[in-house]
Amino acid sequence: MVDIVHPQVQTTSAQIFDDLKNAVTQFMNNRKWITGQVDVNEKIECNLVIDITKFEVDVITANFNFQSSRTVYNTTYNTRVLSYVDNQVVFTYARFQNLEYQDNSYTSNLTSVLAFYAYMIIGLDFDTYQLNGGDPYFKKALNVRDLAMNAPNSPPGWASNDGNGSKNKYFLIDNMLDQRFKPLRAAMYRYHIKGLDVMTSNMEEGREEIYLSLKDLKIVRDALPNALFLKLFFNAKSDELIQIFSQATPSQKVKVVELLSTMDPANRSRYEDGIMKAK
Repeated sequence: MVDIVHPQVQTTSAQIFDDLKNAVTQFMNNRKWITGQVDVNEKIECNLVIDITKFEVDVITANFNFQSSRTVYNTTYNTRVLSYVDNQVVFTYARFQNLEYQDNSYTSNLTSVLAFYAYMIIGLDFDTYQLNGGDPYFKKALNVRDLAMNAPNSPPGWASNDGNGSKNKYFLIDNMLDQRFKPLRAAMYRYHIKGLDVMTSNMEEGREEIYLSLKDLKIVRDALPNALFLKLFFNAKSDELIQIFSQATPSQKVKVVELLSTMDPANRSRYEDGIMKAK
């Protein structure tokens, strides 16, 4: 689902935002991003909110808020996989413009941004079903980044020094393909396939596997405490982790709150209140 909001922009030409919404929706939904067949129950749930912050003729600045999720096996519950906001994306768009894109060439910043995140979301989703299953799509995302970064008059947002420290597209894909992040990707697989996906049949086994996946994450955290994707993991999963471990045994609650507080100190009080005080 795509939504366009523009509370900061007053214009008499708001129809262009409706056109943009339709164009982005068609671009994301009608293009074949995945090789091979995909079952209906394997389709990725994805929401994109484009928050327009500046509009000058056909030059638009916006924050892109992506959220993706996948269904837990044997349930109707969707677990969030990615929650990420790419701030201050600058692109051009005119009414009725066709969004053109080719994998091996740079056409526009808008289509490159959309393609980059499409491949990132698909790669992350595949990683939750198969160990390192997202590799082909992460490599496609890397190619999108490199083409945009090396394009003439390269738009901002693709280089390593763009954005807020390491919070940018450069490091987002770099994290996924860096060998130092292998334990993180293994944790994503374990968390979903061996954890969430077995909880309907064996709650305790699934919960223990999720705890062990968090220990895998700590390997990355100890080596790279400021890694971008660690922050994104907890952005997506903190509420879910509280729900999962609020029903754990007292001894397991103590272990997991200590572990989570070390890796995600910003949410320490939420973990303590939501897990330790739950009955």
